[in-house]
Amino acid sequence: MAHHDITTVIVNWNTSELLDGALRNLVDNPASGRTNEIIVVDNDSSDDSTQMMAQNWPSIRVIQMGENAGFCRANNAAIRASDSDYVLLINTDGRLYPGTFDAMLGYMDADPQCAVVGPRLEYGDGSFQRWTGGELPGLRSVANFSFGLDRLASRKPSFAGVYASHDSTAPRRCGWVSSAVMLLRRSALDDFGPLDEAIFLYMDDVDLCQRAADAGWNTWYAADATAVHFMSASSRKQVGAVSPETIRSAIRWYARHNPGLETAAFRAILATGFGLRGTVYRMRAALGGDADAGAMAEAHWTMAKLSLERVDA
Repeated sequence: MAHHDITTVIVNWNTSELLDGALRNLVDNPASGRTNEIIVVDNDSSDDSTQMMAQNWPSIRVIQMGENAGFCRANNAAIRASDSDYVLLINTDGRLYPGTFDAMLGYMDADPQCAVVGPRLEYGDGSFQRWTGGELPGLRSVANFSFGLDRLASRKPSFAGVYASHDSTAPRRCGWVSSAVMLLRRSALDDFGPLDEAIFLYMDDVDLCQRAADAGWNTWYAADATAVHFMSASSRKQVGAVSPETIRSAIRWYARHNPGLETAAFRAILATGFGLRGTVYRMRAALGGDADAGAMAEAHWTMAKLSLERVDA
């Protein structure tokens, strides 16, 4: 097996058209002066993904999982099947801009203890995506997010929340970055391990960055490098809709690391914050002028209820 500088991994499940676009984007925006092997890992797609790959990208390596193995197992399969110095994880709905790859690699070159780099993410319309990253989950960071205190983080860093509260052009070390577009150093993965295969979906990026920090490695938010993340490619959602697994995964992960009373407090903060936000949205809906307020109120109340329901480990 030939050695490559970078391995780019794309996990696909029934997103043939997006996958085709993602591959074209990667070919059009390569890393300068470095070799890059692209590996597609298919989670038993039932659409025309296999046929599309054979017709449009016959030279690209495909790993067939034979089942919907989840995000972490699929990525790890490609990581184990390669030996590059760096690994780029990118979703089928992720797109790089010219220069993004090089900018991300620059952090690896500049900081030998950099294990993870994530770019600034934006939606397809160019607006900032706050799910780019943030602080690692803790009682303070989740309270800042839940009660809107993270809006003050640009002036007082202690108010930083679990998600980025504002757009910024200033790169910084942070708690976690999104695995929608994430560059990894292989020697760091060899140290603290790849993605946690006990996690099927959601919290994989937070968990990885937490383990990196515990092992003494750094995570960088590359605010000067931008990528597009369309979001919800495999299952598009309506305004105000909620994926129950999002909140369940967060609670499940937090309970693994902070059992007992701290998890109870974590749940209470989430439930109170979402409940208050739902009430505010309901008031907006009653006043009129906000077409989405009613749906957002229902979504936040649903999240409040989910924060208190029993979650299996």
